[in-house]
Amino acid sequence: MGAVSRPRGQAETIGLGVNSTISVTCVLDGRCHSVPDEELAIGIAQRGGQYSAVCGHVVTPAPMVAPDGDLCPSCAERDSSHRRRRGIRFRF
Repeated sequence: MGAVSRPRGQAETIGLGVNSTISVTCVLDGRCHSVPDEELAIGIAQRGGQYSAVCGHVVTPAPMVAPDGDLCPSCAERDSSHRRRRGIRFRF
């Protein structure tokens, strides 16, 4: 899984309706998708193990120790923070 899309300067408490996402690499297509926090919470509560990305792809997450896959172009198009967030993560 990846970093939260919330900017560093933004407060930790976020009201409902704010769409923050997590980068998750899918074992089925090998791409790194943008998954809304709410979708992760629903999947965890239901113990389903699969999550809907902003592009509509159903993500089966890769192990957390696996490197991020290639960026999903559809997720990057729908979630502008997705590409920027990955750039920040890989600078260090």
